[in-house]
Amino acid sequence: MASVSAQTRQTLTAISGLIQANLVSQATQDMRNLIRELGPQELVLASHDLRILIEGFQKQRRRDLREELERRLGNVASAPSVSDGIKVRPQVSLASTEHLLSARVSRMLRDLFNNHIFKWSPHYRDALRFMVDSALEEFPESGSIEAELIVISGQFAAHSKDIFGNGYSFQIRRGLTSTVAELKSISGLQAFLDLVVSIYLERRQRVDSATQAGILWSLTSGILSGIVGGYGSSDLGGVPGWHLLSKSLRSWVPPMGFCRGVELMALFEDFPSSHRNDDLFRALVGTSLAIDRLAHKFYGDDVLLPRLSRMSVQLPARLDITLAAKRGTRRQDLLVTCFLQGPLQSNQPITSAQALRAAVVVAPLDDRTASWIEREEISGVVNAEGHAAEPQQIHHLSELIFACLEAQEIRDDAYGTSSVMTHNFAGDFPLDDPDFRRQFLVQRHSVKLLLQEFDGSNGIHLWCSVRRSGKTTAAQELADSSGGSVVVTQTMDRVPRSPLQNIFATRVREAFQAAADLPDDFFAKVVRECALAATANDAGDSRIVFIIDEYESLFESIDAYSRSDRALKVMVALPLLSQMVDFATSNLLIFMGQRPDAYLILSAQNQLSPLVRQLSFPLFEHVVGGAETEFSQLLRYVLGEKLSFDASFAAAVHNETSGHPYLTVNLMVDFCDYLIGNRYRLGGPSLTVQLFDDFTRDRLAVSALKRSPHYEFFHGQMAEYLSEQARTNEPWLNAIATILRTLATKHPKNFTCAFSSYEQWGAPIGAVARMTAARLLTTGSQANFLRDNGGQVSAGVRLLARLAGAAAPRLN
Repeated sequence: MASVSAQTRQTLTAISGLIQANLVSQATQDMRNLIRELGPQELVLASHDLRILIEGFQKQRRRDLREELERRLGNVASAPSVSDGIKVRPQVSLASTEHLLSARVSRMLRDLFNNHIFKWSPHYRDALRFMVDSALEEFPESGSIEAELIVISGQFAAHSKDIFGNGYSFQIRRGLTSTVAELKSISGLQAFLDLVVSIYLERRQRVDSATQAGILWSLTSGILSGIVGGYGSSDLGGVPGWHLLSKSLRSWVPPMGFCRGVELMALFEDFPSSHRNDDLFRALVGTSLAIDRLAHKFYGDDVLLPRLSRMSVQLPARLDITLAAKRGTRRQDLLVTCFLQGPLQSNQPITSAQALRAAVVVAPLDDRTASWIEREEISGVVNAEGHAAEPQQIHHLSELIFACLEAQEIRDDAYGTSSVMTHNFAGDFPLDDPDFRRQFLVQRHSVKLLLQEFDGSNGIHLWCSVRRSGKTTAAQELADSSGGSVVVTQTMDRVPRSPLQNIFATRVREAFQAAADLPDDFFAKVVRECALAATANDAGDSRIVFIIDEYESLFESIDAYSRSDRALKVMVALPLLSQMVDFATSNLLIFMGQRPDAYLILSAQNQLSPLVRQLSFPLFEHVVGGAETEFSQLLRYVLGEKLSFDASFAAAVHNETSGHPYLTVNLMVDFCDYLIGNRYRLGGPSLTVQLFDDFTRDRLAVSALKRSPHYEFFHGQMAEYLSEQARTNEPWLNAIATILRTLATKHPKNFTCAFSSYEQWGAPIGAVARMTAARLLTTGSQANFLRDNGGQVSAGVRLLARLAGAAAPRLN
């Protein structure tokens, strides 16, 4: 089965931008070319996106393009040689068993198992998108929705059991220990569940009726519960999957907040009593049943859907489920908090939940805490302690939860008409919670294209970019996604929650600590070990793309060990660098970090340095007017549905952050704070460039940034880079920060100057980094700090230059 390529995704985005810019002739021609040129399988997988885009054309063009697409799809469906398991026959009755979605799902899952097992991106992602889009399109006209949903859930359960059972056995045969194989297995389950949730969140934004909401929610619930149930019934080397589930709640419980009560009841009833958490069973299933009942009160264009599901980092374990309710043009959020372990023995957890303005708190309470609740007459708290973990008692518990939810939902003031904004929606984005953030993953087609550009080539590449620009997340998503190559990612950063990402760092550290001659095959063996532990398939003789994130730490370690002991330089450091060079003669080695000069160590004997080729790592791309660009998707996740925006607003924000994700979230938190301070009314027109310009003048001036609490990380970073200590220890970063500061002070309106002017004042700055101004511009541009626009030099990220201009250099 094929997948939708990054190039196709970018073409779709470009066409949407052409439509927005009213360049309809070019858009029409590009759409026709795409329909004609896509391969059969890729055309089917992309068909729903193509149809949505075609709706943006005017009447005659829309009709012609529709006909051309359906004609091509008809040819694909009728071609006898096609056996990809995803054939569709437009205008065919869905009542025919042969054309039920469940039949296509069965064939697709079989093909994924046989050919693309654990290839979450792009193969599983594209297949799941197709299934969800097909259900939303076909089920409203079908008379067999319930039966289909049950069948599809069972298919995912069987698929999950097969892939995780077979995957575990395969890893053991490859030589992994049972401990590492279990880590891989549970992380694979988490990746599968997060993928389903991310597609649900994508498609939730398009839902505009109770019927569509019910289909999306029920299908997602069936898939999620099926995956977990199938994992539980799998045999992992004689250990039932249920055992691993009971030990790894954080890996699978958060997605359960998107499940419906009926599926969760069935899932927990399948849980063997020896592995089942009864507190979790009562609280989660009782809450889900109550939410289901509330959803039945939404009809027509009114919608209730789960928006967020997040497990607390601290104890006691707590799951926060945020429901998004829409009645007409009015919207509100309802927060349901479930404590998953008990009984609670203090008031503090309840007080913390109430501070989040939870509509209902479900918790097992001890007698003292229950008495406090009653004495203080605290409403909205449901004690789960007196209910047994069995269906009848859980249904009774759900009635109590529903009463609290209903009382909150029906309040007119909860919806309000054009209510004054009081909540910072951007502040809800999980900027510093990597586990939760995976649910909001934006597909980085620009990064995949960068890797595909060098598909089949060998050598040593350096991808540099500003800190926190999404390099690590993008690299992890690249794993196993590059044609016939095996992509392996490792990080030099210590990540205790992801030990499989630290194998390379650990082995290098052990080699230096051993203080012995490095074996000739050390690097090749470690790469193979990393591939074995961190990827789904055996590398064999395949070309390997080995990505080392936070590469500066690798070379700083090599340099430090070499300086501390000259013998280590000869026995370990230089052989390691030479082995990297040898590896790169038949594979691709990619370093990722912020500084482009970290590898310049041991220069007299370093065989690696001359071979490094620096490339620019792309920030989140944006096409002006494009409906589904990387950046507009990120912005939509950050602001949520209550703050819609038009194309001019997205373009203005992108112009300020250049698509840097961390700074974009910081900026939108500041922007929401500005809206709250100005008593912005929700429910009005979409956000526009005019409103953003007003915010810029008020909140991004130097005086405002100096006292702003919203950019602490980059405030501190710029202050550090501008210090005298950085001038000595980090000369390149010091020079770059000084250039940004100079652009901000000399050119505060557009942060741009002529190259001739830059070369004049930049020469002494470049001397600090032992570079010419021109060379500093080249390396700074490739790392997204600067931009060279044919004779004009500007800040790569305007907001970063503003922060450099507002920073006070740190004292030594």
